[in-house]
Amino acid sequence: MTTYSNEAVLEALRRAQYRQVPWARRPGVFQYLRALGLMDTVRQRTVAPAPGFHAPVDIAVLTERGRAEFARLEHDERLLSWTAQRMNDYVVATPETRPAAALEARS
Repeated sequence: MTTYSNEAVLEALRRAQYRQVPWARRPGVFQYLRALGLMDTVRQRTVAPAPGFHAPVDIAVLTERGRAEFARLEHDERLLSWTAQRMNDYVVATPETRPAAALEARS
């Protein structure tokens, strides 16, 4: 499986969070995030001004885990350490690693 940087993952999560990205036109990172359970698809009916049949479109959306991960990475983006951290390979945060990171942030 291809790995992506923290910056690439954050940008993909941001795109899915704030835009409607048709699954058929998704960047490669979207499939990676779907495999991690951070992204899924929702079928959306198309409404077009022209008469006739318009096929529904699958749109990329964030799961609950995806929204939590987006918030975590967006928070990290504001830290001074982001400059060094952004190009590192992305590693999904697990529940075991999150409490430690929260404690470090409070210290």
